[in-house]
Amino acid sequence: MSVSARTFSRRQMIKTAAAGAVAIAAPVSTAVAQQTTSGAAQSRFAGDLVLTNGKFVDGRGQIGTTLTIRNGRIASVGKATPVAPDARRIDLGGRTVVPGLFDAHVHYTRAGVNPGYEARRIERAFSIAELQEAIAERAKSVPPGQFITCIGGWNHTQFAEARRPTKAELDAAAPKHAVYISGTGGGTGAITNTLGSTFLASKGVMVDEGTGVVAAAGPAVAALQAAQTMEDKLRGTADLNAHANSLGLTGVINAGNLDDQEFALRLWRENKLTIRMRPLFPADSPQDVETRVLNNFSQGGRAVGDDLFRVAGFGERIGGTDTMSTQFEPTARMIAKHGWLLQQHSISIKENDFHLQAFQSIAREHPIDKLRWSIIHLQSIDEARLKTLKALGAGASAQTWLYLSAAGGPPFRRIVDSGIPAGVGTDSTNVSALDPWLSMFYMTTGRNLAGTLTNDGQQVSRVEALRLYTEGAAWFSFDDHQVGSFVEGKYADLAVLSHDYLTVPDHMIRQIESVLTLVGGNLVHASGNFANLRR
Repeated sequence: MSVSARTFSRRQMIKTAAAGAVAIAAPVSTAVAQQTTSGAAQSRFAGDLVLTNGKFVDGRGQIGTTLTIRNGRIASVGKATPVAPDARRIDLGGRTVVPGLFDAHVHYTRAGVNPGYEARRIERAFSIAELQEAIAERAKSVPPGQFITCIGGWNHTQFAEARRPTKAELDAAAPKHAVYISGTGGGTGAITNTLGSTFLASKGVMVDEGTGVVAAAGPAVAALQAAQTMEDKLRGTADLNAHANSLGLTGVINAGNLDDQEFALRLWRENKLTIRMRPLFPADSPQDVETRVLNNFSQGGRAVGDDLFRVAGFGERIGGTDTMSTQFEPTARMIAKHGWLLQQHSISIKENDFHLQAFQSIAREHPIDKLRWSIIHLQSIDEARLKTLKALGAGASAQTWLYLSAAGGPPFRRIVDSGIPAGVGTDSTNVSALDPWLSMFYMTTGRNLAGTLTNDGQQVSRVEALRLYTEGAAWFSFDDHQVGSFVEGKYADLAVLSHDYLTVPDHMIRQIESVLTLVGGNLVHASGNFANLRR
């Protein structure tokens, strides 16, 4: 029997997923395959759940003030519906509620295994004092002596002082902990404090005694990684999930290294995964595709997994690290033959043309219009190329990492106006911030982390940005029929926000977080007035 005959095609998967059947995931045992979405690490609400006195907003705008959840799915929106006598009701106090946010392209599990205890709130610090507060707050939950880290995703130009913190300032923020932080772009180096300097020097890493500036980030990170255990990586992945949930993030298309993805899979096996994980697999050659389909996308010829952890397909670089490799087209052709999704790194116009020509050639033999293929990043794509992409039935996935830069792009307005299936992601964390609200600020204002107008003319409305980050992003992993909007029958993935996204001043968008996050109707994050729901 051929490989393609022994496995589900992507089109078959859509049909089974729509019927609530088991979808495709990475290789797991038969016993694990029997798990369902309700296996997430969460507090389960027994029976019907009614959310009242809210402002429910999705990619269409405000659509109601009440929502009823039954068996993890939306039973009704904006109207009264019969519920069980013991139905639980939660008064949202007028807060805005959005569908769970979905990152269309992120190196998520790579961030999960970063060494130390990451302080990702540094991404939204806008002064040295706020950076110190973020580190001090993280220190409260980190054992004394351990490293507090933040590797990538921020830049010193975001601070009012427009400089890096000093060694003394890091010491003041966390006197009982080693600290190591390194930013993204602008020649940003790594900085450590006194305890961190002592450790790194003992490993042969050069650190300036007075300033705490680390001579080279590579050896420093390698030294930190050498001290990591498997349990450290598992804990780091769980910590990242909790952080993501606190921001309202409930789904990711993960372009991760295979070793990194092991820890998300382990959390899934242990019923502790709190975010919908959609891994992408690399493929350097047609044979790689055959091997992946046989060994990673199926188990004994049978698709396994669930709607919490499910393989998305192939990406982000097909045919090798060279984005215009001669291996791209034959490798992509094999992906199409097997009916799988493809995402391809394509930043420049030259890359866009190369990939579009290959797509057109492949489509003549293997139609791709039902496979949700896309090119990603798209820093300069124009109307003509978007039109070609749209005609193929493919999508445009733009990333927001230039928020950390003084450069412009990508052309969000042009992409939305083209009518092509479109979504956004962060490409975080080494080169960008994971925080979706920083991306929302960037898309709607055209301003970067320093508040400078860098992408004028390509701004989109707040509702358009929300759709790109929810139902739009979910399209790229065949999840738009299950999540991303407040529609009856979809999973109840949602975030109750700390501020009204539609009305707060622009600068306040970067301060929004979730005070209550549900995945499949189950509680994965609660804070403030809703913290008692965890009891």
